Amino acid sequence: MTDAMRGSRMRQRLTLAVAGAVALTALAACTSSSSEPGSDDGAGGDSSARTVEPGQAESDQEVEQLTVGIPGQILTLDPAENIASGQYVNGLGMETLLRIDQDGNLQPWLATDWEAVSDTVYEYTLREGVKFWDGTELTSEDVKYAWDIHREGGQPFFSSIESIETPDPSTVVVNLSAPNAAWQYTPGLFYSFIYQKAFHEQDPESFGQPGRLVMGTGPWQIDSLNPTTGMELSANPNYWGGEPPIKRISVKSFADENAMALALRADEIDVAQVIAQPKNFDAAAGGDVTTTASTCAIALMGMPTQTAPFDDVHVRRAVAHAINREDIVAAKQGGAGDPLTTLIPPTVLASLGDEDEVQAALDGLPTYEHDLEKAREELAKSKVPDGFEFEFLTTSMYSRVAQVIAAQLAEIDIVLDVNSVGDTEFTTRLIGEADQRPMTYSETGACTPDPSWNDLWLGSAPEGGPSTLNFANFTPPRIDELQDEGLATIDPSERLDIYTEILDIVGTEVPYVPLYAEGNTYASQDYELRDFGAFWSNTPWALNLVPKA
Repeated sequence: MTDAMRGSRMRQRLTLAVAGAVALTALAACTSSSSEPGSDDGAGGDSSARTVEPGQAESDQEVEQLTVGIPGQILTLDPAENIASGQYVNGLGMETLLRIDQDGNLQPWLATDWEAVSDTVYEYTLREGVKFWDGTELTSEDVKYAWDIHREGGQPFFSSIESIETPDPSTVVVNLSAPNAAWQYTPGLFYSFIYQKAFHEQDPESFGQPGRLVMGTGPWQIDSLNPTTGMELSANPNYWGGEPPIKRISVKSFADENAMALALRADEIDVAQVIAQPKNFDAAAGGDVTTTASTCAIALMGMPTQTAPFDDVHVRRAVAHAINREDIVAAKQGGAGDPLTTLIPPTVLASLGDEDEVQAALDGLPTYEHDLEKAREELAKSKVPDGFEFEFLTTSMYSRVAQVIAAQLAEIDIVLDVNSVGDTEFTTRLIGEADQRPMTYSETGACTPDPSWNDLWLGSAPEGGPSTLNFANFTPPRIDELQDEGLATIDPSERLDIYTEILDIVGTEVPYVPLYAEGNTYASQDYELRDFGAFWSNTPWALNLVPKA
């Protein structure tokens, strides 16, 4: 991988992980339909997977009006610009070539077939009969146009593309400049929504804005957008999967979760999405209405490895042994998934090997169970055997968990001064000067099925020093080599070896302490949402609503 590719990849991760995790943490991951956090074992999914063909609705029961609540505002519908609340509803009107199921597997959607012709060439065959809302047919030129905008605009998920060819109206050929194992998932992620070339060309500057909107292929046409209040959609009678049974959808924006819970309680909304505090939401909504599950996104603590006293590995190991993940998960008030002990979750490694192979890789990694005696032994080996005091930076969103962590470390005489700051200050300090990076606790807020996503916390920037999201300032040259090898290597078993070595280095040196898999939540009194896994918003999720019995 070239320095330019690495740099652009890090900029994309900054956009998603910092903007999503800091400003809209709960919005950036996803849930499944398990009633208890952590009860699933896939990439955020369980047994309530889709049971019908692509484009079809799980239920044929007609619904005249569905009202959906979301926190935050929809500022634009342009997928090249929108990483805020709109990403959770844009998929009702715009679609991707592929679908990523609950277990991280690729499935057909706008493309019926796809093939890795070589390590650098991918070919996609478009579904016949797909039309935009204005009745014109989707062609390969529309796909090329939308993806070229991402590529030329510096969207690093598309930075490995050298060229896109359209040999005929139904075939898209992507040529990569170098092998990139993570590319395979990009056509199934919300960054890759397809829209009509001709519509965008009419007025590119206003594309996605209120009054202009977009032109998509999805089951619901977007009729209006008001960034203050929400958006209105209507059923597309010519949808390639058949006219959807939900005839109209209203999306309402809410300033806070409590207001959204009260609206659900008053039957003013039917479904509430991306809820950060499920227990509080249940209490305000007047019942057990939330559904939470683990995702492949993670929460972690970062320790500045080149700043005293965290430049001492024994200090970092002492911290790792002092952490009680079960209490931290409990402090999330139902908003967390399973406890995690590795920087790359086992569910993500599952894409590289079968269960036995992944377990064998995990079994050989260093682990740090909650053990105060071992924590004190490690601290006694360090340069600060009597403990120390240090700032612990977080935001108000995370202050409850930060206080729990501080209390745990106080038991081994490490005093953390919890500093809850605003989102802007948190982000600024998080990505500031390398030698001034604080001890932090945060959530990643997003993920992909590829393990390369989870190495964003590691490695060096092209211009030297730690990469933007390397909060721990952890820059062994071998990590850089392995990160590049991990993307450039296509063979899954070889990649498993590469990422296992990364995890071994991280486990030995402990720049980070993984805490738990993030959990996200939806709420409804009347509906179950099938296929509500880690990638639920990338396809028209309202097709998966089923009335509760």
